[in-house]
Amino acid sequence: MQTTRNISYIAVFTLLLVLLAGPPLPSVASQHLDEPQQIVQDISVRLKEILRNDRQRLKDDPEYVQSLAREILLPYVDFDKVSSLVLGKTWRRATDEQREQFSYQFQRLLVRTYSTAFHEMNDDWDIRFLPLRKNDTGDKVVVRIQVLRASGGQPLDVLYRMHLQDSHWKAYDVQIEGISLVTSYRSTFAKEVRNGGIKGLIERITELNDSRVRPSA
Repeated sequence: MQTTRNISYIAVFTLLLVLLAGPPLPSVASQHLDEPQQIVQDISVRLKEILRNDRQRLKDDPEYVQSLAREILLPYVDFDKVSSLVLGKTWRRATDEQREQFSYQFQRLLVRTYSTAFHEMNDDWDIRFLPLRKNDTGDKVVVRIQVLRASGGQPLDVLYRMHLQDSHWKAYDVQIEGISLVTSYRSTFAKEVRNGGIKGLIERITELNDSRVRPSA
């Protein structure tokens, strides 16, 4: 499942770079932020403090990194919705037990990928919030961000798709330069389902997750 590892690493790595970018640029620092934007802003400030103060521990303590990834990622992602989107028709055909198993293993996959990216972070980025897009009922938004490098170059366009779930804003997709995390996973998982069905996909992701925590001989 090399393709899955590559897609997840690139997408979540870029997502982390965005969240670690720090406060908005001075030109937009006084801009009013809606609640979904404020969530991204608050996480970015917190992560930057962790990167600045705990860099050595991030390198030396894998359990600490894993706990941070779970603490920071899980509350703000609707994994059931992400799971249903990446599986599409397969999700609708799956049993309740299969859905639960897949969501759990997919969550493990993203958390471990997310934590791996901590080792590559830097803080020479800034973010600029663009106007928020809302649907007619106000329960879905697209948080639009431009990531600007200190070294210059073209800004990186990032979109967070979020919706209200039990009065809390949660993300269900991130799009980076037009590439959707959900769409990328959907393509990869569809190939696995064709080869081994939903059962084979769950077993493959479980094997991948377990291999990452298995002690070396």
